[in-house]
Amino acid sequence: MKRKRSTIRRVVKRGLCAGCGTCAGICPHDALRMAIDRRRGCYIPRIDKAKCITCGLCVDVCPGHSVDFEGLSSALMGNILEDIALGRYLASYIGHAVDKDMRYDGASGGLVTALLIFALEHKLIDGAMVTAMHPDKPLEPRPFIARTKEEIVSAARSKYCPVPAGTVLHKILNSEGRFAVVGLPCHIQGIRKAEQHIPKLKDRIRYRISLACSIDYSFRGTQAVLRGLGIPPKSVTTLHYRGGGWPGAMRIRQQDGRETTVATKDYYKQLGPHSLRRCTLCSDMLGELSDLSCGDAWIPDVMRSDRLGSSFALTRTPEGEELLEAAAAEEHVVLSDLEPQDLAASQSHAIFKKRKLKARMALFRWTGRSVPTYHQKLIKPVRSDYKDMIKFYVARYALSGNRPILRRLFHATRLLKRRNREALGSA
Repeated sequence: MKRKRSTIRRVVKRGLCAGCGTCAGICPHDALRMAIDRRRGCYIPRIDKAKCITCGLCVDVCPGHSVDFEGLSSALMGNILEDIALGRYLASYIGHAVDKDMRYDGASGGLVTALLIFALEHKLIDGAMVTAMHPDKPLEPRPFIARTKEEIVSAARSKYCPVPAGTVLHKILNSEGRFAVVGLPCHIQGIRKAEQHIPKLKDRIRYRISLACSIDYSFRGTQAVLRGLGIPPKSVTTLHYRGGGWPGAMRIRQQDGRETTVATKDYYKQLGPHSLRRCTLCSDMLGELSDLSCGDAWIPDVMRSDRLGSSFALTRTPEGEELLEAAAAEEHVVLSDLEPQDLAASQSHAIFKKRKLKARMALFRWTGRSVPTYHQKLIKPVRSDYKDMIKFYVARYALSGNRPILRRLFHATRLLKRRNREALGSA
């Protein structure tokens, strides 16, 4: 008799689900679907008990409870240059789409959009896993397989809300051809773990492109922005978080035809308190397990002069490097070399995450909560990091009105003070 194994429900109960959708995308019995938890404002998997045979594959591929960064990156990329902030990489660049409209309408220069279109038109791929906002539910994302240039363009720009991109993996598994997948670091982590257990998936995916992500926000964040503008959510027909040059703006259209534009820096402030709790325990800002990582180029000289948008590009595998170089040679994208140290300096939050993570995990443990297991090099926090983390979580949960959490944080603060006094006494 085959032994029953744990299901993804245990990961959800421990508060470790990242909402990436990988489990639902690879379930061999179609027993999982991603649903919005309205209280939390994020996606979680729901199990159809009639279909589930407790095979445990959903837990095996889940990046929420654990990721072996050291083992995976070593196996995938071998003995190449490694940086504590950037991860393993081959080369770094800054670039943008040649097409001016594509560049202007993208979040950061349209680089990823141009690469996908190039790969599709040159028959390197048969489609790409991308995400657009849902045409019938404009405040919710819609991950899908884009098979035309127009479909790829429709998915341009960032989405500052939960996205269960991994749900599309079942379509990749049941389709002929090769594909590119575009997602956040957690999506790429789940895909890499899934490829270890499903060889067919690894054969189907040719390129894995990660978008830089410092943190993601619950659906309540967007609702707070709309509330501040006096816009009823039900009146919204389209919503774009970015686009219109760099750094761009949120653009909202209502049923009566009215359009509202909010600068990115302004609505960021309202999204901030609604960061997803599991995201605060993430160590991977730059998609260290991808073939190619891209994101906003926070380079001082570029920020001063570039109003159309540019993206950094960090190649990690020969496949990622070849795609980038081929697109540049065919003049689909413009590329310039970027010194790795300049890129690392511009992405300082990557260091921030790896230094603060141990402090955040310690705080979670003190409050009786579970934390993920990472096999990865991290930076030792300084004493002030612990105090800063308490302030961060108190502010966050105070805004959400979560009094039990506040009580736990209060006790954690007392514990931290006592440990500091003991440390000083023994010094």
